[in-house]
Amino acid sequence: MAPAGSFVMRLPGIFVDLLLISVGFALALGVYNVAFEGGLGARGTALSSVASVIAFWAAMEMRDGMGPAPVTGWVGFVERFCLGTGVNLLLHAVLTYTLYVRRTPFLVVAGGFASAALLSLSAGFTADRERSRRRFVLIGFDSIAQKIYPSLRAPVIGIVGAQPERLPAGARWLGGFHDTEAILNEYRPSNVLVSLEDWPSQVSPSLLLNYRLSGMTVEESPAVYERLFSRVCCERLQPGDLLLSSGLRGDSRTMAIQSVYTNLIGLALLIGLSPVMLIAICLIGAFSGPGPVFESFECAGFQYIPFRLLRFRTTRLDGANVTTAVGKMMSRLHLVNLPQLFNVVRGDMALVGPRPARSEFARYLTDVMPFYSHRFSIRPGILGWAQLHPPAEGWLADECRQIEFDLFYVKEGSLWMDAAIMLEGLRRVGAQARSRRLA
Repeated sequence: MAPAGSFVMRLPGIFVDLLLISVGFALALGVYNVAFEGGLGARGTALSSVASVIAFWAAMEMRDGMGPAPVTGWVGFVERFCLGTGVNLLLHAVLTYTLYVRRTPFLVVAGGFASAALLSLSAGFTADRERSRRRFVLIGFDSIAQKIYPSLRAPVIGIVGAQPERLPAGARWLGGFHDTEAILNEYRPSNVLVSLEDWPSQVSPSLLLNYRLSGMTVEESPAVYERLFSRVCCERLQPGDLLLSSGLRGDSRTMAIQSVYTNLIGLALLIGLSPVMLIAICLIGAFSGPGPVFESFECAGFQYIPFRLLRFRTTRLDGANVTTAVGKMMSRLHLVNLPQLFNVVRGDMALVGPRPARSEFARYLTDVMPFYSHRFSIRPGILGWAQLHPPAEGWLADECRQIEFDLFYVKEGSLWMDAAIMLEGLRRVGAQARSRRLA
């Protein structure tokens, strides 16, 4: 629960949100009255309108308290519309049953649509305004700063303490570490970004604390790296961070909620796609040579518990290891992994999570990179945050990058993030299908 001081600081934003939601439902009511010539009449209109506004606002406040801040753009709009409208439909079902105050589904849905659109536009304008006010000063310039410097979405005044010859082209050197106080007093940046591993030995922490209390945003580079790239910065992770941080372990409440809708959706998909799977089984049995229809691999699941990952067999078992024509067709249509729905229904996997890792690779990578073990604090998934960001470099560097995405999901995973991943996965499958038709 947020402290009382935080609530008081947010009062202006709360009033703006309430105003925008009120305007959204007022627009829906106006359209309804015009379209249906006389509309609902006076009875119950005031009560139901106020209830709609308060319920939608309460849903937005609940969303803000459950996880990371809502994103801008269409994903943020979908989040606001679905959550606010769902809560409103439940509320008006109760009002209709108890007080006989009726509210048409049109007003609930149209008001939710207009309110979500206005809130999303306001959030976008606020984010743009905050970005336009940012001005950075970097203290130190290590390898993490080299990665995030080109992606900073605000002017960089200059860099303190780094060797001038090692700065990127166009970067301004402001002075040494001993000049930090004078530089910050002169330029008054909005953001101070500390990108130096042993910075307390170079810059006084109490000095930076004073500037933070005066209104400047003081952050370390790993936090900005995570915000910019939506992945955890493993380069700076220390054993103490792994031991004491609860953020890098799966949240039991989130996993409990996930298991409910994962099993229900997985079972529905398994039943709905059973005709496709039966056709695939018949084709494999008839044209892929002798052998089992399914192949399986031992993978490390939740807390390293081993399970057999299922998939359709795509190769012949006569020793040549040649991909069959049926296997090529199923790979092209993305049907090879359909049997993983059995793993989902059995509880071995979730719909969304880190991709399954073979047990031997899991043990090896855990020895090489101790933070790799944290991806096993949740169940692996068919879709995942890392799968949406395909690798492009060497194997080990690539694996580090993918683990950063997996750890970000472990840290920030929620119902809303799962929904965004599944929607993006469906969008990409649809885009690939369209490109194949045009080819």
